[in-house]
Amino acid sequence: MFKQLLAFLLSFVFVPAVFADNNNYKVESIGELKEAAVAEAVRGALEPKGVRVLDDKGNAVCEVWFRKEIPTTKDEIPGAMFGQIPEGSFIGVINFPANTSDYRGQGIKAGFYTLRFALILQDGNHLGVSPARDFFLLCPVGEDKDPNTQLKTEDLLKLSRNASGTGHPTVWCVVPATSDKDLPKIARNEHEHVILETKISTKSGPLAIGLVVIGKTEG
Repeated sequence: MFKQLLAFLLSFVFVPAVFADNNNYKVESIGELKEAAVAEAVRGALEPKGVRVLDDKGNAVCEVWFRKEIPTTKDEIPGAMFGQIPEGSFIGVINFPANTSDYRGQGIKAGFYTLRFALILQDGNHLGVSPARDFFLLCPVGEDKDPNTQLKTEDLLKLSRNASGTGHPTVWCVVPATSDKDLPKIARNEHEHVILETKISTKSGPLAIGLVVIGKTEG
């Protein structure tokens, strides 16, 4: 059942080609996360500053605070862009001021969620699909209180299903940034997805990533 779920999710994956045009979406720096609904241990593990994505009308799309130092390993993971990050690792906290939808098009309620790293299964049923396997999964902040715990896959999927309120985890596509210059910034791809490009700090050094904050799979 677990492998079938992951294989199903992989069918939505691709690596977007990113272009410079951002249609006036912007990124701004914000202060530390003080939301009381987020566990103190989680808040203490975050960078002192976050980033806010603004749409073309100046409305906040989301706010993200990343972990001070994300753990890494030396394991090589086939098809993974960021396979040095252990699955189930705590990545940060995201806030949606208004209801939104994830990469699968599932409706997500406004509020704060933790972000954890997951890899989607690759198998022979998806030949020709892009090799990108990297996702952040949302978890309810009230149920994810220990940033130092690396969640087992089944536990992570269960928490993420609780966040989506459906039988499927809430998945957010992560791809390499187009460059490591002028970060953070907004980029868009040929599917008009809005992508937050930024750097995250890991035990092995900084990583430039792109997180799709608006847009869903075309599959």
